[in-house]
Amino acid sequence: MLTAIRTHTKSLVVKILAGLLVVSFAVWGIEDMFTLATSSASPIFEVGSLEGDEDVIRDEVRRQIRRLRPMFGNQFTVDQAKALGIVESVVQRQIDDTALRLASQGMGIEISDDLVSKEIRNTPGFQAFGSFDQARFQRFLNENLMTEARYIAAIRGELSNNQLLDSFTSKTAPKMLVDSVYRHRQEKRIAETIVVSDSTQQKISEPDQPTLIGYHKDKASLFTAPEYRALSVVRLDAADLAGEILVADNEVKEAYEARVDEFTTPETRNVKQMIVAEEADAKRASEALSQGRDFAAVAMEIAKMDATAIDLGRVGRADMPFPELTDAVFALKSGESSAPQKSPLGWHVFSVNGIQLGGTKTFDGVKDRLTKDIAMEKAIDSLFELANKLEDSLGGGATLEETASQLNLKVVKFDAVDRSGKGKDSKPISNLPGGDFIGIAFSTEEGAESPLSETGNDGYFVLRVDGITAPVLKPLDTIKAEVIQAWKDEKRAEKSKQAATAIVARVNSGTLLNAIASEMGLEIMTSPALTRQPGKNSGGLPQPLVDKIFSLSKGEAAMARSGSGYAVGRLKEVTTAVPAADKEGLDKISDQLGLALQEDIFTQLAGGLRDRYGVTVNRQAIDGLFLSGVGGSRRPGRGR
Repeated sequence: MLTAIRTHTKSLVVKILAGLLVVSFAVWGIEDMFTLATSSASPIFEVGSLEGDEDVIRDEVRRQIRRLRPMFGNQFTVDQAKALGIVESVVQRQIDDTALRLASQGMGIEISDDLVSKEIRNTPGFQAFGSFDQARFQRFLNENLMTEARYIAAIRGELSNNQLLDSFTSKTAPKMLVDSVYRHRQEKRIAETIVVSDSTQQKISEPDQPTLIGYHKDKASLFTAPEYRALSVVRLDAADLAGEILVADNEVKEAYEARVDEFTTPETRNVKQMIVAEEADAKRASEALSQGRDFAAVAMEIAKMDATAIDLGRVGRADMPFPELTDAVFALKSGESSAPQKSPLGWHVFSVNGIQLGGTKTFDGVKDRLTKDIAMEKAIDSLFELANKLEDSLGGGATLEETASQLNLKVVKFDAVDRSGKGKDSKPISNLPGGDFIGIAFSTEEGAESPLSETGNDGYFVLRVDGITAPVLKPLDTIKAEVIQAWKDEKRAEKSKQAATAIVARVNSGTLLNAIASEMGLEIMTSPALTRQPGKNSGGLPQPLVDKIFSLSKGEAAMARSGSGYAVGRLKEVTTAVPAADKEGLDKISDQLGLALQEDIFTQLAGGLRDRYGVTVNRQAIDGLFLSGVGGSRRPGRGR
């Protein structure tokens, strides 16, 4: 976990620091780093003599839920996290970490305070201008629901475990294995192909009545109408409420003044920079630029900075780290270079190559948007109140219709809805609520009302199942044409398969594929260079055929279903991969294999340590951690 969240983010400041040659920084401390004690907790699991910390597990689950909400929506709950195996995964990972920590203790591995401090101070995400920034560190702790003491303990445990793992694992995969995998992955094959289409199989006789009856029975799943449910639905949508809300002009003006920064585009400039340690070098660079020399050439000559290092991109005032640098850059005209500028980082020389003027949108230009935003905010506030009234009414025994009438809501009727959200005409029903509407509709008993549920988009719904139509086999007389067509399609596919099988046999007996194609009036095509990587450069060939081509000898053929027909492919050419010619690709595979080997060894080691020390898991305690709904829904309570 810690490795994942302590990531290095690229920024303008990092770009500026990248060019620094000689700099001295003050050392910032981590206040009371080693004076805070961790809180005790009842054992949620035990590994040998060590107990699991329920707070660690609870907080890690919270973090996982927060990370997944952008993917699953803001109402992603702990119950959903349990269903996805997140809680169990967190528990098992903590057990493994605890087993490793116990093994580290047994081997006498100790992590000093200095080593922990160094690790934290050197984390890129906690640094500003090359030194540790306490404010960034604290912000990270707050965002990840961690105390300073908890984080320090976690880092100490991570460093200890890493030392143990490093003694068991190698980060380098064997060269022979890497080369073998590279050759396997990068081998390329070219095939000649033809397609035998079902549509070419026209000689299909009409089925007699006994054949149709038997086919209708044997293929009942093809001709069975799905279960349908008749539903009554009351829906609450913030968007509907917003359309009825009046917003005063003074409210809109106040919102504009409060959000004016949102509608302001700052001036930006395309900026290049060189940075040196000595003023004399900066002056020499500035003089060279005043004589018309190229900025990149001067930067390479004097500052030893290449084109990538000098380019800061489009920069606004807020992006500049020091006021003195900001003023100097934004005083330049396009095409001008600055005089040497001093900062705590050294001496800077800037060049501006394009200016993008800023501005602020007028009140009239954003009035409609602000009005809609305010109305929606008020609607969402009203929505929760209305939802609670609806629940209270239903909880008091009122019918869906009575409740809707009291609250001035509509009851929408759906005569027939199947599990795919379609009606009896097999067309999607466009105005169904979102969220888990279908799942709830098909899990609610006939005549019963569902709980108040979220649509997933600022809304709620309650439904009642008015009737259930069970799945039923459609009578043959009503769908005779459909059954005949399905039977004919199946027969055409069988004939296509027979024809393709015969072609494969002829090719494998020595007949050239182009000769067969000419004989049958089929077009022969040549595939692109195929690889074993699914979905890449398949040339439209079905993946099963591509897979078979990589099992063929040169000149052999194979076949596979392709759309409404069968594709036949003959291996024409094989290109063997040469590992030595692709260092980048080889290194990538080496890294992948190295990580895979490490993970495999870690799994085996963790399993062995579990067996050695013994593991006891308190499932009741785990379930009890989340009874209050950590990270749960904000929907109103049912109340009945």
